[in-house]
Order: sequence, then structure tokens, then C-alpha cells
Amino acid sequence: MPELPEVESLADFLRAHAVGQTVASVEVVAFQALKTVDPPVTALGGLTVTGVARHGKFLDLDCDGLHFVTHLARGGWLRWRDDLSAAKPVRPGKGPSPSAYASRPATTADSPASS
Repeated sequence: MPELPEVESLADFLRAHAVGQTVASVEVVAFQALKTVDPPVTALGGLTVTGVARHGKFLDLDCDGLHFVTHLARGGWLRWRDDLSAAKPVRPGKGPSPSAYASRPATTADSPASS
């Protein structure tokens, strides 16, 4: 499980890379990860990430006023890719966390993949 310095470093990374990008989709891979049904997680699609905050060990992505809050759990990591064109679909039990968040740059073309 990541400690606060690692979570804050990840929040800093997301502030630099995710803010201003549009959410393409969110896939829930494990039902137990879902803590809300209203609004549905699909409501994040098409929204823009406007801020990133840390609340203890939780990450909070503000998407045009709708918040996507996640915990890194025991795995303690997530994978970032600038280019999602070659990304494989998320399979239950195979991802870094029980949810997958995908975003695209708001106005620029995708850059080469990185992880």
C-alpha cells in the first residue's frame, strides 16, 4: 500500500498530465470498487479533468464538478499512457486497480505511448 509521499507524488503527476484532458471512458472492472450508482460512472465520459486533489490516501479527480475518487489499495500503482490506441481492454483481476480511467487530450493529438 502506498504511503502519503507516494500518493502526493502521483497527485502532482496527475495535476501536470491529466488536468485539461477529456475523459474518454471509465470502466469498472470489479463491482466492489463502485461506491455510487447515481450519478452512474459513465457520466464521467466527455467531461474535462479540471483538478486533482489528495484526501489522505485517496486521489480525487475533479471532472467539471463531478468527482472521481479512487484509492490505490494494496497494489499501490496505476499505469499512465498518452496513447490509448494500442491499449488492450481491461480484464477483471488484471489491472492495477478495480477501475480504469481513460482520457484523451482536449485539443492535441496523442503522443507516443509511455507507461
